[in-house]
Amino acid sequence: MEYLKDRFRALAEAIERESVLVHRAALIDGYRDLYKLSRLGIDKVIKKATEYGGKKGAKILKERYGIHTDRLDEALDILTVIAESSRLLDVFEYDLDNMEIRVDGSILVEAVGESKKPVCEPMAGFFEGFLSELLEKKISVKEVACRAQGSERCIFKIK
Repeated sequence: MEYLKDRFRALAEAIERESVLVHRAALIDGYRDLYKLSRLGIDKVIKKATEYGGKKGAKILKERYGIHTDRLDEALDILTVIAESSRLLDVFEYDLDNMEIRVDGSILVEAVGESKKPVCEPMAGFFEGFLSELLEKKISVKEVACRAQGSERCIFKIK
């Protein structure tokens, strides 16, 4: 247990060293503007970019901080620390039995408001890239329910 606490402490320190401060309002305004272009297919480009960001983040953790795992539950524990410390969401939970990630308080929902389609696919891209790189196997993550559509929370399916 102490080993795991040390790993999480190292992870928290890595996040502080590797991250940059971006004003929350700027992210909200920026995503709101980008989302308007989703009809033009830019949403696929954004998801691909966030997937790359997730892969890069996991690669840094592996190479610089020696964080490795082949277990989905451990990878999701690490992703929980990253997601909740990012301030891009309030609560990140997962359910391995249902292969789901559940998110409350998404900044992307805050940016867009109500929508006919899910708005948090960029998060799905990040989760997918991060988990795929850390676990060294292809993981697919898709948003299947979104608060912006009236769901209680955003739900992502892991495959």
